[in-house]
Amino acid sequence: MKMSEESEMEYSDSAQDTDDELKEAFAAGLLKPGLNVVGEAPSRKEFKNNVIALNQKLLELKKSLPWVERLDMINAPAPIAPELAYKEEQHGKERQKILGQSKAGGSLEEDLIHNDFKREMLFYRQAQSAVLEGIQRLKSMNIPTKRPGDYFAQMAKTDDHMQKIRQKLLTKQQVQEKTEKVKKLRELKKYGKKSSNRSTTESTERKEATYGGGEEVQKREKR
Repeated sequence: MKMSEESEMEYSDSAQDTDDELKEAFAAGLLKPGLNVVGEAPSRKEFKNNVIALNQKLLELKKSLPWVERLDMINAPAPIAPELAYKEEQHGKERQKILGQSKAGGSLEEDLIHNDFKREMLFYRQAQSAVLEGIQRLKSMNIPTKRPGDYFAQMAKTDDHMQKIRQKLLTKQQVQEKTEKVKKLRELKKYGKKSSNRSTTESTERKEATYGGGEEVQKREKR
């Protein structure tokens, strides 16, 4: 017991001496900052909202273009259509049923899946409203919104490139037709083989029945 107590005291003294030496060396600048950190932990990083710099960058990026070149819209979502309202209601009922059966439970208002569905519906209504208002605004400016029937535009790809694509599609179609034809021939061959075997079996059975009956008649006549 005395030996163990003495060894523990020596270990604690040596550890204390080592800590003191490290602190003195770090204070003297002999140790570089690393794993040994003295003092309080660094405070949480603060993000600065530099409004002046943000406005300056906005002015640099902003361009004074007419609305027809920007086509930006600020509008409220369009009224929800009856079929969309029905879909949302049905989705809510399905999710409520699933939540009721799950162990975690939870309310429909806190369900992430249903909230995502409602968010997508809101995006759809927002885009719908922007399109409806945008088209009316373009018509008021006498700007056509539909392509004319005799409209001609140059193709983005050359005729040679499109010819190669047509040839590739045609080759693919021919290979597919050939594969289907071979498959049908194999099926017909299998069916013909089965029919031939069936006919042979039936013929053999008829012959056996015929010859068997004749032999029985001969045996009766001999008796």
